[in-house]
Amino acid sequence: MPRFDLHWDPTVIDTEQEKADFLAALPALAEACRREFGKRSTAGWRDFLLDTHRTGTSRYVAIARNIEWDRRQTVESFPWIDGRGQNRSGFMFTEKPRRDKPFSPLANRTIGLHRPQGNSVGIEAAYDSALSGQAGERWMRRIHGNYWIPATDDFLRSPEPGLDVRTTLDLRTQDVASDALRAQLGKHEAEWGCAVVMEVATGNVVAIANLVRDPETGQCSESYNHALGSAVEPGSTFKLASLMAMLETGRIAPGDTLDTGNGMIVTARGCSEMKDTSYPKGGYGPLRLDEVFERSSNVGTALAIQQVFGENPQAWLDALSEIGIGRKLGVELAGEGTPTVHKSTGERTWSSCSLTSMSIGYEVAMTPLQTAAFYNAIAADGRLIRPRFADALLDGATVVEELPTVVLEERIASRTTLSALQNMMEMVCAPGGHGTAEDVFRNRPYRVAGKTGTARASRPGGGYDGHRGSFVGYFPAERPAFTIAVVVQRPTQAGYYGGVVAAPVFRAVADHLYGTRPELAGDNGGALAGAPRLPVSMNGHLATLRALYDELDMPFLVDTTGQGTTPPTHVAAQTGERQVTLTARRVPEDAVPDVRGMSLRDALQLLERQGLRVDIQGRGTVRRQSLAPGTEPRNGQTILLELS
Repeated sequence: MPRFDLHWDPTVIDTEQEKADFLAALPALAEACRREFGKRSTAGWRDFLLDTHRTGTSRYVAIARNIEWDRRQTVESFPWIDGRGQNRSGFMFTEKPRRDKPFSPLANRTIGLHRPQGNSVGIEAAYDSALSGQAGERWMRRIHGNYWIPATDDFLRSPEPGLDVRTTLDLRTQDVASDALRAQLGKHEAEWGCAVVMEVATGNVVAIANLVRDPETGQCSESYNHALGSAVEPGSTFKLASLMAMLETGRIAPGDTLDTGNGMIVTARGCSEMKDTSYPKGGYGPLRLDEVFERSSNVGTALAIQQVFGENPQAWLDALSEIGIGRKLGVELAGEGTPTVHKSTGERTWSSCSLTSMSIGYEVAMTPLQTAAFYNAIAADGRLIRPRFADALLDGATVVEELPTVVLEERIASRTTLSALQNMMEMVCAPGGHGTAEDVFRNRPYRVAGKTGTARASRPGGGYDGHRGSFVGYFPAERPAFTIAVVVQRPTQAGYYGGVVAAPVFRAVADHLYGTRPELAGDNGGALAGAPRLPVSMNGHLATLRALYDELDMPFLVDTTGQGTTPPTHVAAQTGERQVTLTARRVPEDAVPDVRGMSLRDALQLLERQGLRVDIQGRGTVRRQSLAPGTEPRNGQTILLELS
């Protein structure tokens, strides 16, 4: 956003005629400065300007700082300044562009930071060359105090604006994900957490929340992109990759039975005991392979991996490599964490415990984004898609370049294996079943396929300290549209299992998406035209509402009574039992418009067109506006909108 500092060089007024003209304009100029900048009375501004003019010792007198573009235009219309330019009026603007994030801290690290000295991050760093444009050139002159000021208003070469980047992030989904994650970090007094929401078909990242909790104050902030950069041991969410590799061999099937006994085994000499959560209650006993996954049995997974790959562990590592485990995704954002996984049984770090330890998500590390992409491949019937954070470069409203979806692998497993894994993931989340997330999605109108994960959190230098809870999956299970991955690091209160600390974030985001995207309901949603009540819409732009009602097949009538033959641009919506009536709403060219009942987007378009500055309280529909409709606006005047 352009910002300007305003300075004054009184020495340019050097002829008797210019002095006389300045003194004649001074009262009106002083009043304009008081009205626009405050700080002094009209008399105070008059004396200040007159004293600096008479003294004539400074050629760079500070008037105001951080002026917005619309306020600059107002200042340029002041008496004495209007039409004179800096060389004749002495008033000069110094531009200092500033990057604003109106919705900070939402997706703060993903949107990014621009640092001229380097180490920029996020989308801004990834598309810096497109965003930067071309710098201009003009003559500057140095004055007393080693200040450099423009010698003229003209450029030798005009600056060329850069392109805009259209991100894939959805503001509302981002807001819901951040709020839900913040609530869980506070409830469980966790160290940090992250959540990634991806579109299954495109790989578009529609939300990515990263919050770190201050243990002293309990406040959460977004200071590091853990979803992108933190490669951690995934724990039980890695069992999906383990089962995929096993099923692809054909040497084990979902219905094969494994005896998990009392829920505790030692897999090899020198290895630690491996236990299930059922161990204190006597274990699960015999389980089918799909039940092993449903109940997240560590013992059953270890027995299965030994049965399939015990005689040839290298085949297991090769199988993981073939499905993409251990490789970076190559996303456009800098800082993607490097996954770690054994490549060979000949490595120094490989041991007799490694096969079974890896099968349940240890001795392997992946970022939450990499885990989300793998699960998304299951939802997308085997297509491994690179997560995408931007989909187009634009020049204004014109698309200059489409940024395509990149498919890394067309199919990472056979259809038979994918179908089996999809069924197992649904069993984990099925209400009334035996899955580790069976309570999370009770009484929800949609079905989820996913996997909980609970792992010990490693310490720098070795060993473990605390736990890490996670949940990854997709929904609706029958027609996957979104994949969501949630990780919560070191929860210390009220539980630490993935189904307790992470799955509620998934549920909050899924509730929001299901409630705001009718297409997710499918056959369960019912036809809008046959519903007992039509959905209520805001007032707003006629073309937008018309397109929406046409798309939803909703009956509506445009009432132009008393408006003449000119089609209205904006309307008020009145929802009845059988149709919506859109009544023309006049938008005056030279008065404050009535934006009550409108969406914020439509209101901003109308108000900013009138030169008004808009302050906002709340969210939703405009309920009240501080300037009465029909009054005459003043350029740069502020209007407060209360939303509800």
